[in-house]
Amino acid sequence: MAVRMTKPQMINQQVGWCGGCGHGIIQRLIAESCEELGLVEKTVQVLDIACAYWSIDTLNCDGIAGPHGRPAAVATGIKKVRPDANVYVCAGDGCSYVIGLEETLYAAARNIPITMIVVNNGIFGMTGGQMCPATTLVGDKTVSSPYGRDPHTAGEPFDTLTMIQSLPVAFAARGALYDPQHIDETKKLIKKGMEYQRDNKGFSIIEILSPCPTNWKLSPVEAMEKIKNANQEIFPVKVYVDNGGDK
Repeated sequence: MAVRMTKPQMINQQVGWCGGCGHGIIQRLIAESCEELGLVEKTVQVLDIACAYWSIDTLNCDGIAGPHGRPAAVATGIKKVRPDANVYVCAGDGCSYVIGLEETLYAAARNIPITMIVVNNGIFGMTGGQMCPATTLVGDKTVSSPYGRDPHTAGEPFDTLTMIQSLPVAFAARGALYDPQHIDETKKLIKKGMEYQRDNKGFSIIEILSPCPTNWKLSPVEAMEKIKNANQEIFPVKVYVDNGGDK
């Protein structure tokens, strides 16, 4: 018997992400998770002023865009005054791990019961494709590293989840979007992060390896292959912490 696939009701309109971008997939996973957990009416999304911002037009829920790099701090404030709300952050790697690294780490250190979704596409997307100090791979060419990232001048990329792993958080994991199996597994990670928040178990962070064909100057298929064969080698897809906040 054929199964009819429909979009989540939480998605209310199309938005103009570039062709092949992973943000649209991530928004669907968020919407499906909220609906399956019965959290739509309680959901507040906190976004960055970057590519993730467009989801404020995509999803039918309350939302706010904080100052660039500060969504973890904004989400913390909302959770303090709306403890029963399903407060999640959706922001890029530059926002979360570079400009806003301090805010991300302090939310984790305090084990604030929010769900943070970080889109790791290895680049600053919205501002034109500059190198992201946290996630651009050595050798990758960007607007600000036209000859490829040189570790002697720009340092090495670093895995922020290994830092967060040492903090008393509920959940920390990394997923990917390069094939249906990993998309399905990534949804499970997002859903678990929201479940832990619902149950007041503490801070959850789900990083997602996502393609940026436009700024990588690759086709969508080539971008997915890059994640699988290159980015995943530096940023392994796995669960770093799963203790339900009982640490």
